[in-house]
Amino acid sequence: MKEIMRAAVLHGPGNLMYEEVEKPQCGDKEVLIRVKAVGLCGSDIRSIRFGHHKLMYPQIIGHEIAGEVVEVGSRFTGFFKVGDRLYIGSLIPCHECEPCRRGWQGLCENLVVPGTDIPGGYAEYMLLTEKLLKHGTNVIMPEDAGYEEMVLVEPLASVYACQRKVDVKLGDTVVVIGMGPVGCLHVELAKLRGASCIIAVEQSAQRLAMAEAFGADYLINSAERDPVAEVRKITKQRGADIVISACPAVEAQQQAVSMAGKMGVVVFFGGVPKGKMTQLDTNTIHYNLLTIYGHYGYNDSDLQQAYYLVVSGKLNAKRYITHTMPLKDIEKAIEMTQSGEAIKIVLVP
Repeated sequence: MKEIMRAAVLHGPGNLMYEEVEKPQCGDKEVLIRVKAVGLCGSDIRSIRFGHHKLMYPQIIGHEIAGEVVEVGSRFTGFFKVGDRLYIGSLIPCHECEPCRRGWQGLCENLVVPGTDIPGGYAEYMLLTEKLLKHGTNVIMPEDAGYEEMVLVEPLASVYACQRKVDVKLGDTVVVIGMGPVGCLHVELAKLRGASCIIAVEQSAQRLAMAEAFGADYLINSAERDPVAEVRKITKQRGADIVISACPAVEAQQQAVSMAGKMGVVVFFGGVPKGKMTQLDTNTIHYNLLTIYGHYGYNDSDLQQAYYLVVSGKLNAKRYITHTMPLKDIEKAIEMTQSGEAIKIVLVP
């Protein structure tokens, strides 16, 4: 008789159902985990609302995953055993294509992502396939690490990769636009890397108030004040060394360019909705010698660094989690995230 579990299944854009599905069967070279915590990510919300070009419907989404091993295949040769507490990396690169060989695993031409190409973590159980076990990054958690806090490793890895690439360093003035969980991670990591002045920009007064706890030196409510003028005022008209647009808004990307000082760096971290186009003042870029970066994803080494930051406590992952909710309440969790009421919601299947 087939066993049943509950899962949040996306049947198409705007069509998410919390329903009974068949529980995955553990193959002889596979591992089955019981999902203990899964993070609600902004990219998941976009996929739920608007779809994703790589999604195969119906699909169990969710890629920020921590769980416990409940079954190991008879021919599995790895070192995981029943009872192990695992963090599941969300990128499965092939390690064979040219980007992988050059160390750009996040740009793998054959990349597989749980919750997009294969079933993810919005379910009671998740199957770790042979490919996921061989090419993914799956780590046994320390006994004192909570499942909920470990889901922050994945977004932190992308934040870490970004700040490594643009070299946030001692004495820098850094602006972060958008105080969702990723924006707050950028604020705290920039502080850890030695930035001397961090300016947080956000339209939601509720989120802006939360951002102060993560190390922002200045808070700008962009719904009430011109953020470009405020940044210029704070920096005595010089502008910022690094500006990170961490929200999916065309206006934020345009403002980021105007906030940067001479020889400054602008990062478009948050992608904008499909069909939206950002018009940039290229003369400002040209005459101020600005560097514009696009960023998403991370490599294996970035994930390891993020994992270290969380398990060592150097970055306090627990305080990002404003709510822990049952998976069946995922629609409510999405509403709370979009309204700004929550910074990070962890779902518990």
